[in-house]
Amino acid sequence: MKIMILGSKGNIGNYLSNYLTNQHEIIPLDKNDLDITDKNSVLQTIKSSSPDIVIQAAGLSDIDFCESHETESYTVNTLGTLNVAYACNTLSIPIVYISSAYVYGGEKPSPYFETDKCSPINIYGKSKLAAEKLIRTICSKYFIIRTSWCFGGNDCYIKKALSQANAPIFLISDAIINPTYIEDLCNSISQIITSDFYGVYNCVNDGYTSKQEVINYVFDYFNIQKNVLPLSTETIKNIAPRPKYTAMNTCLLYNCFNIKMPSWQDSITHYLDTIVNSTQ
Repeated sequence: MKIMILGSKGNIGNYLSNYLTNQHEIIPLDKNDLDITDKNSVLQTIKSSSPDIVIQAAGLSDIDFCESHETESYTVNTLGTLNVAYACNTLSIPIVYISSAYVYGGEKPSPYFETDKCSPINIYGKSKLAAEKLIRTICSKYFIIRTSWCFGGNDCYIKKALSQANAPIFLISDAIINPTYIEDLCNSISQIITSDFYGVYNCVNDGYTSKQEVINYVFDYFNIQKNVLPLSTETIKNIAPRPKYTAMNTCLLYNCFNIKMPSWQDSITHYLDTIVNSTQ
């Protein structure tokens, strides 16, 4: 299969490119290769490359940057994705869109299903949801993958936390999320794209927890005696609001593709094992 990956230098796009390259022909494009806000350029690039599928992983993902740059966020995340979706639909090419748990508003007390109401509370989530709606409106062949708090790859918050093990670490403690191992995400996508079960899918590791507990789990693995200091979302000013609860249910992923996501604890342990093995 010939797969075009947009945003190929981002953390997910880069990992996907490397993960899929052994089984598929990969066309990796980053923002220097293709400006997704240029509709004609997007159409001509996809048409000339003639991929079997396009994975749209390009966009702005810095939550606070998006909040203070609303126009740019919608231009890149929403209109840029619209351009990709338009080209894919015109050429009858399936599109895979990497979306986010932040499309959910956080008001639900139990894990979100794909069919639950989406009411994002920050610009990033709103721009991603708007892109989803445009894809669903104009495309007949699409996979929308909602994921959350990915770890692994080159830009990994777990590695950053370990590098700061001797300095105080503050993390929001009252936001409940699903940590997601980027390798598990890529493995799921590699299976999904071989099917025609188009639709919207939550794709996260099993189980949910707080960001504080994730980092505590990492420090416990290495027997690092260090407290992660909790912060409430209300105590932090001048940043984008974060939903307090974005845990997701992945039953649909299992029912449609027989993909059983590992627990977040097992996947973090596996990831930390790879870090240890790589240093030996």
